[in-house]
Amino acid sequence: MNEEASMNTNYATPSTSSLGRKIQENPGAGEHRSPFSIDRDRILYSKAFFRLAGKTQVFMSPRSPLVSNRMTHTMHVAHLARSISRSLSLNEDLAEAIGLGHDIGHPPFGHRGEKVLDELCKEHGCKGFEHNVQSVHVLEVLEKDGKGLNLSWEVLDGVLSHCGETTESEFRPMELIDDKKHEDSMSPATLEGCLVKICDRIAYARKDIEDAAKAGIIKEEDIPKEITDVLGTTNGQIIDTLVKDIIVNFRWDKEQFISENGRDPARHEISIKLSWPVKDALNSLVHDFNYPRIYMNPENLRYENQTENMLRKMFYSFMEELESLEIPKTIQASLMDFHGKMASDNGINIEHTNLKELEKDIDGDQDNIRKLKLIIIRENIKQDNGKINSILPFLSEMNDDYIMNSSIVIMVRDYIALMTDTMAMNVFEAMTIPRPLV
Repeated sequence: MNEEASMNTNYATPSTSSLGRKIQENPGAGEHRSPFSIDRDRILYSKAFFRLAGKTQVFMSPRSPLVSNRMTHTMHVAHLARSISRSLSLNEDLAEAIGLGHDIGHPPFGHRGEKVLDELCKEHGCKGFEHNVQSVHVLEVLEKDGKGLNLSWEVLDGVLSHCGETTESEFRPMELIDDKKHEDSMSPATLEGCLVKICDRIAYARKDIEDAAKAGIIKEEDIPKEITDVLGTTNGQIIDTLVKDIIVNFRWDKEQFISENGRDPARHEISIKLSWPVKDALNSLVHDFNYPRIYMNPENLRYENQTENMLRKMFYSFMEELESLEIPKTIQASLMDFHGKMASDNGINIEHTNLKELEKDIDGDQDNIRKLKLIIIRENIKQDNGKINSILPFLSEMNDDYIMNSSIVIMVRDYIALMTDTMAMNVFEAMTIPRPLV
């Protein structure tokens, strides 16, 4: 691909070496984009990406358009990753695609929303909620009404491994064994993924201070001098320092490797890193200043209880709604001879079944149970009047495979995680505030 001609294929990740997509695709006539460029465009035009504009980054429902939301943060990360990739001769399209998709699974109300959903999922016997894992789930499953975007393996790997909540200063791609990574590894498999991992931190570290100053929580001159002496004082200065430090370190390490080995390094022989003074200053900025002064500031946390109440109310309400769904009486008779067998032959008591009882049935024919579950939900969707406080409109947009293969908890988790802040507040209001009849 011409758009990949400027990269150094010794350590960059050309799309020709990609591990591919789950479903193989053949480019149409006249297709000029590389697979990673196609992935970038699919993420950019996805429904979940558009929703990011309505999701909290740090400050909930800011009145100022200059305060970050989840989309502006995402755009900053993607831009930084692409810009630095160009300087390091990496794959710009891959880095940008990972940057655009890295936070797409974030729920409403920022990290507080993530924490509450994590608690709720665990309380209901499901694996906890992590936004990076959910981001991959959104891209692989939820988009396109349950079909997913069918993205390249390297993009999904970078999204899964992106989390920047770390004090590490150096990121090296994990070497694959038989084209696979260890399942529990949070090290990206590409240098582009490593770059996004550090760009995530760069993007929010100083911008959160700028936003907090606009909110009147802090003054920008409050940043300790030992930090500003290394990084600078303004958002632009700090980003410039961090970006240049990454580029200088990479080029220096590359030159050293060539000098010692007589060749360019392979992708697992070089890293994306910050120098120690810069790394220490960044860690101090985030952990010693931002956390106590901004993230844990009582003014910033004053809506914490309200947001938790909203999410818990919605979660319990949607769970109860789905668990109580029953087979409409109009089709019970036909289902008594389910797929040519009496229900009792398969261990399924159709006459009194609701979804809660059905999900607990571990002795029945699981294939038939999934199909019955689909019938129950689809028949109830037909009778639904599109109420805002129901989960059924969400499920009406999902395909049969999603409904049959997702537990009730997963459905509820997915629906809430997709919501914007405003949508969550509107649904909560519809659940709790009586509407006048006349």
